[in-house]
Amino acid sequence: MKRNIYKIIIPILLVIAFMMTACSERKETFESPNGTNKVTISYDFASRPSVIYNGETIWKYEGSGFNEEVFFKVDWTSENAFNLRYDDETHNGKYSEIFYIEL
Repeated sequence: MKRNIYKIIIPILLVIAFMMTACSERKETFESPNGTNKVTISYDFASRPSVIYNGETIWKYEGSGFNEEVFFKVDWTSENAFNLRYDDETHNGKYSEIFYIEL
């Protein structure tokens, strides 16, 4: 009887552990054109980005999140400012967004 329970519980625990590692936080680091500033874009489990500068979160996406894994692009406008851009390629740009962020 105990062996049957283990045969059921162990695969379920393995699936849960795999799902938790697959939904882990992603991070990307971007450097300004002259290299004086670096920002990190951190994504949560719903692909909502946060901008981290000098170890502090300076901006967070306030939307509800995304059903799929998405990436935002950084377009530097100066050494201290950039556009954080999401190009929605799957819906022909219907949900594209641009945010202007100053450091």
